Amino acid sequence: MTLQTLKRVADDLRSLLADLDPDRLSGTDAARLLDGFAEIEKLASGGKLLAARRVESSNVWRRNGHRSAAAHVAEATGTALGPAINSLNTARQLQSLPTAEEAVRSGRLSEAQAREIAEAARLRPEAEGELVEAASRQPLSVLKVRCRRIKATGRDQLQAYVAVHRARYLRNWTESDGGVRFDAKLTPDEGARLIAVVRAETDRLAATARRTGSDEPRRALSADALVRLADRGSRPDPHPDREGPRSDEAPSAMVHVRVDHAALIRGSVEVGEVCEIPGVGPIPVEVARRLAVDSILSVLLTEGVDVATVAHAGRTIPASIKRALCERDPICVVPGCGEREGLEIDHVKPFAQGGLASLANLARLCHWHHYLKTHHRCTLEHTDDGWRWTLPDGARSSPDAFAGSG
Repeated sequence: MTLQTLKRVADDLRSLLADLDPDRLSGTDAARLLDGFAEIEKLASGGKLLAARRVESSNVWRRNGHRSAAAHVAEATGTALGPAINSLNTARQLQSLPTAEEAVRSGRLSEAQAREIAEAARLRPEAEGELVEAASRQPLSVLKVRCRRIKATGRDQLQAYVAVHRARYLRNWTESDGGVRFDAKLTPDEGARLIAVVRAETDRLAATARRTGSDEPRRALSADALVRLADRGSRPDPHPDREGPRSDEAPSAMVHVRVDHAALIRGSVEVGEVCEIPGVGPIPVEVARRLAVDSILSVLLTEGVDVATVAHAGRTIPASIKRALCERDPICVVPGCGEREGLEIDHVKPFAQGGLASLANLARLCHWHHYLKTHHRCTLEHTDDGWRWTLPDGARSSPDAFAGSG
């Protein structure tokens, strides 16, 4: 009966897609269809995980001539072996996570969300319900950060750090068009150093591009920055006996670490505390202590300036509040956005209406959402459940209302 029902659903979907002409849909109808297909995709992913789990435990994959259950799943789903292995790992972990499995069965979690939650709840089972609830309110990027923090308090973080260090690598290959690709794995602190230096050089190239009128995308400038840094490092120093840095050395760049004062003193992170490089992930407290002697490291102690109560009457935002704002809002705060680059600081209550430059009245928005709030009457407010983004009345019934704006 289950297979017959599934076949009927598949036939109905196949017929629907055969007749679907997306260009004839209104924006509103297209958005509703997208929501519907997304719900179906989550349900299908849940069914795939449950069925894959049984394929593995039943050993049917052996009888069908596959080398492993993952190979069977990869062939059935048309994916690579790596994603198939991840799916099986998630399916196994869900067996001991009833709240997460129920959410998967009801279509409330995508496979990506389920994977993040399962890995975190495996180490901290008591966090399962909290994470399932958070998944319904937060974009995947924020959920990943939350899961990483939970995992950091549920395992020997220094041991995990050492394992990453031992597994570090740099690979390269040439694609069919002649382009060279790279793939690397580094510890969080080493990765953050590389990211910060490349970003600083990219900023310099971007400033030059603006002055010359070039419209190269930032990702292209980042590639140029990496090559320039490598080129500088390969040049011999014409004055090897001099003191001080070379004029063409790679730029120094600030790497920030956020660590709770109690954790720094204790030497380990407990539930509710963090020791991490924002935008990268958790690091062991011992590593933070070791990095503290490095001149390019900036440590934010959460028992330092009480930024939650600091306010400023002018438009200028104090450095202490700006730092805390960057830590609190690593991505655009509009639910579902997830943009990290080029964020702009917004006064929730406009400065012209008496809004103070306080942490409670500030938020970081991407350029697009900042534009909509400033010029199209969209509103932003902070609630007990997080940020709430509201479109103007005319846009609630028409997602096309902003088409062509900007």
